[in-house]
Amino acid sequence: MAGFMYGLLYFVKKYLFSFDQKASSDSKVKVISTQTLLPKKFLSVVEFNDNIYLLGISDQSINLIDKLDQAFSENLNQAKTNTEKPNFLQLLKSNMGIK
Repeated sequence: MAGFMYGLLYFVKKYLFSFDQKASSDSKVKVISTQTLLPKKFLSVVEFNDNIYLLGISDQSINLIDKLDQAFSENLNQAKTNTEKPNFLQLLKSNMGIK
């Protein structure tokens, strides 16, 4: 009986509640960043239809704090393209004080 329940749960989870990765990548809602403030309280920057919103999220509500302007969006995109991450060896050397 337990095996039957496990098998049923497996198929329900796999086929009924699966999220198609291709469909989610075509979504018009994109979470750019989320920052935890307190337990169950977050600030999120979300892009929707080429607009960027700052949202306050708690376990009971979602509030629009601000609609960010186009200049912020351009600065954010520029910052994403200009950031070059150092490799692990460079980080290790800099943290150990080795040149």
